[in-house]
Amino acid sequence: MRLERVENDESHRLIEEFMLAANEAVARELKKRAIPTIFRVHENPDPEKLAEYREFVLSFDYRVGDLTHRAELQRLLTSIQGKPEEQALKVALLKSLKRARYAAQPLGHYGLAKANYLHFTSPIRRYADLVVHRALGRDAALRRPDMSEIASIAEHISTTERNAADAEIDAAQMKKLEFFQRQLDQRNPQIFRAAIVDVRNYGLMVELPDALITGLIHVSSLTDDFYLFEPARRQLIGRRSRKRFSVGDELNVFVARVDVFKRQVDFAMAAPSQAPRKFARSTSKARDRK
Repeated sequence: MRLERVENDESHRLIEEFMLAANEAVARELKKRAIPTIFRVHENPDPEKLAEYREFVLSFDYRVGDLTHRAELQRLLTSIQGKPEEQALKVALLKSLKRARYAAQPLGHYGLAKANYLHFTSPIRRYADLVVHRALGRDAALRRPDMSEIASIAEHISTTERNAADAEIDAAQMKKLEFFQRQLDQRNPQIFRAAIVDVRNYGLMVELPDALITGLIHVSSLTDDFYLFEPARRQLIGRRSRKRFSVGDELNVFVARVDVFKRQVDFAMAAPSQAPRKFARSTSKARDRK
């Protein structure tokens, strides 16, 4: 049993761009014809949540303006590229955004910066795409669904999509926990590279980019010193050594504890002489999930 990192290469990204272009073109055409259909929408974020996110960004000493303006948000994303805290700031941004859904009206897609967007390219696996294909087909002229029917379908498939996505995430999480528990049982923990994505008074929240899982390094496992939490700088600082742990720092870790019931995993820092193994990689099929 192993974990395998799936990556998209340039060819996959090119296909995804074609998919996005096709989805947008069909959305514009159906809107132009005034044909009722199901749009994929991603509404503007809540200003209060963006304000909270802005405060989080300011704690990293970035100069940032009004993030309700998309140009300012794009400027921020450009400025953090390649920085140690990039991943933490991107994850926090995603948490501040609304969830994409289906709707009977073209309310726009904030994440893609598109005024008109829908799902068209995958009618064999998504019902929303099938509805769009029917709207473009010959039967659209024979029986055109009314807006109330379209709105009801959009609400239903938004709910089922969320349920399916949550189930997929849960299944992947359980398999990862099973993988880590097996390593503990065999007393042969693998060394992983990790990045600190948050610092709390009780420890370090780390993300394993090769395993796409987040866990905790509890402060009690940092036995080389007594560490104090500095909330203003979001750091743990050693009282004697003055050693600091900050968001964006990279570490080598191994699994220390797995709680399947709570679906949590704790990690511990590996010795400097222990290096992570190279990860197996594969490519995935291009799919437009926006």
